[in-house]
Amino acid sequence: MTDYSHLVGHRFPGGRARVDDWLDALWCDATLSDRHPPLAHPVLAYLACLEGSGVSIQGLFDLMEADADSGAVFGEQRLDFFAPVAIGRDYEVDGEVVSVTRKHGRRAGAFDMLTFVLRLREPGAAEPAVVNTNTFIFPRREAAE
Repeated sequence: MTDYSHLVGHRFPGGRARVDDWLDALWCDATLSDRHPPLAHPVLAYLACLEGSGVSIQGLFDLMEADADSGAVFGEQRLDFFAPVAIGRDYEVDGEVVSVTRKHGRRAGAFDMLTFVLRLREPGAAEPAVVNTNTFIFPRREAAE
């Protein structure tokens, strides 16, 4: 069975992201949330991090040698805010894989937990405005216990 621990430290290409006014308006309308321009709805920081990371969900699956039929699921997600995210402002995003852990469950069998971090920051800023930590779970039915 493949050990994916070599992925720890794997850096994503990174890039730029922004939360446009129309997206904030649609999100707030859909969730019956009040708008607070010039600040974006906080959950849109998650979308901005993914958008600017330079990696797609399919790219994560490819790293873990999984496909859509493998039963992979979204495990955990955490947003740590150090500054609000502004509507219409450009941000830089960088990130990397921070852990890959093999676990065994009595009913689930073997599975790998891929955890990665994405940081959203204003261009040139040393400190991030948002740190987004995600864990995806990849079942490994072929792994022996």
